[in-house]
Amino acid sequence: MEKNKGSKSQEQIIYDRLFDVILEQKLQPGARLTEVPLAEIFGVSRTVVRRALLRLSHEGVVEIKPNVGASVIRTPVEEVSQYFEARRIIECALIRMVVGKLTSYQVETLKSMVREESRYFETSNRAKGLRKSTEFHFLIADLSGNHPLAEAARHLISRTSLIVAQYNLSGSGGCACVDHSALVDVIVNGTEDEAEALMDTHIRHIEDGLSLSKKELEPDLYSLFKAE
Repeated sequence: MEKNKGSKSQEQIIYDRLFDVILEQKLQPGARLTEVPLAEIFGVSRTVVRRALLRLSHEGVVEIKPNVGASVIRTPVEEVSQYFEARRIIECALIRMVVGKLTSYQVETLKSMVREESRYFETSNRAKGLRKSTEFHFLIADLSGNHPLAEAARHLISRTSLIVAQYNLSGSGGCACVDHSALVDVIVNGTEDEAEALMDTHIRHIEDGLSLSKKELEPDLYSLFKAE
């Protein structure tokens, strides 16, 4: 019984750490996630690693192919605009739901996230800045109170974050802190139409920063996780 509990705990640890490094774009789309080195790195069985990878595949950030294995999911060029269009539709709807309806605590939480994001980028901690940027969008989705839409938004935000990693050659990371600050302001002081327009512009700005060419990278999993 204790072994099962331990396995579940290790599975969650592996899931969390892989999810973080993927969203922080330390693992690029197409990067292979091989069970044997991951099992050695985390000191667990391949079965535990496999369960964590399966959960990540359900989140839409990892792809598992029979007889090939797992890899960070890649998005074909022709599908990029479709994912961003879907994200715009859902996030624009969600932000309308929160305009003028947040508590002072919720507003301060959003502002605090923007400050943290800005501080990370100013100190060249791009990985944590990217993670905080993603969490900012997750939180707006959650604050809407519409759980099905928020869940769909999380999937699309995660997927478009991977698209940015795959096609943003400048390394800017997509979201701008100034945009996030403006989004908080319009949520508090603006109208639903103004908030929707700003969110639409913000997401289009991310998409416009992409360079739709392919990148092939093979990560050193040992170096990546041992360095943390």
